[in-house]
Order: sequence, then C-alpha cells, then structure tokens
Amino acid sequence: MGNLLKSLQQLFISKVRIKVLKYFLFNPDTPIHLRGAVRELKEEINAVRREIARLEEIKLIIYESRGNRKYYSINPDFPFITDLLGMFHKTFGIGGMLVENAEKLGEVQFAILTSSFTTRKKIAGLNVDLVLIGQINLDYLGKLVEDAEKKLGREINYTVLKGSEFILRKKRRDAFIIELLMDDKILLVGKNEDLLA
Repeated sequence: MGNLLKSLQQLFISKVRIKVLKYFLFNPDTPIHLRGAVRELKEEINAVRREIARLEEIKLIIYESRGNRKYYSINPDFPFITDLLGMFHKTFGIGGMLVENAEKLGEVQFAILTSSFTTRKKIAGLNVDLVLIGQINLDYLGKLVEDAEKKLGREINYTVLKGSEFILRKKRRDAFIIELLMDDKILLVGKNEDLLA
C-alpha cells in the first residue's frame, strides 16, 4: 500500500479529500449528512464541508434533501467513477491488501473485484465479490479475506480458479466467465488484454 498511497497523496494533495473520496467510493449505497461524515472521517467539520463542496461542484458527490438536511452520496454517473474506484480499491480495503500481498498469495495471474462488490449492486449470474485466478495460497487468502470482512462488517464472497480451469471455461463460453469478462470489474493484478485474450 505504501507506494500506491504515496501516489494518491501526490495526486490528491488534501488528506481530508482522500478520506472523503474513500468513504464515498467505498459506501456507494449509503447517503450521509455532513455531521455523520465528520464522525466517520474523524476530521474537523470545516475541512470536511470544504472537500464535500469541492467534490459537489464537479458533480462527483450529489445530494438529496431530507427535511432540513442534505444527504450526500457518490454520483455513479460521474465520467471518471470507474477510474477512481480502481485507484482507491487498489490502495485500500481488500483490493489494497491483495495488491500489497500478491507475492505471498502464490502465482496470481489475475485478481478481480467485481462491480457487485464495488457498487454493491448484485449482478444476475455473478454473485461473487472477488475472483482470483492462478496457483493461490488458499490459507493466506482466507486470512486476508477474514481481516477485510472484520473491517467491512460484511461477508466477501470469493472464487478461486486455476489458470487452466479459467482458460477451459473461457473456451467453453461458460456463463460465469462471460459475465465476469463483461462486468465493470476492477483488475487488481494482471492485464486486461491478457484476461480477454
């Protein structure tokens, strides 16, 4: 996580902005009001208000009024949403843990977070959050997933395939594999052109 976090800190100068983006990107289905965001982020109200206002100005964060409060959430139609999701999921959470520990996981050809994990919208036929392809150390993966589940407070459904099984199922046009390839996934390890080849 060290190098990727440094990259984000260089791209996004404000540490509060990074925290705000991370919160909203990782909680796409949970609108929150300003004071709730301040409690979650453990930052001063003026700093949080300023960063939310900046992100609202570019329409990355949107709001809905409920009574006299504004409830903020991420705008799923923002033009760079997939890119931002990729950057933040490769740096934090289970994605960051997998990127940082890829060598300890064995021979990982591909590590994929599905859109059902990143957007919390379940996709028919793809009821899995994480897919790993290669020769994977299942015990170590289990520990990483368990740690991430504790931090998230929810279960992470994952599937592990050997490289040969993935190739065979892709040749047979297996419904799960086709759905995975067509998904708005985040490729944590591996190259998209190799995945699709």
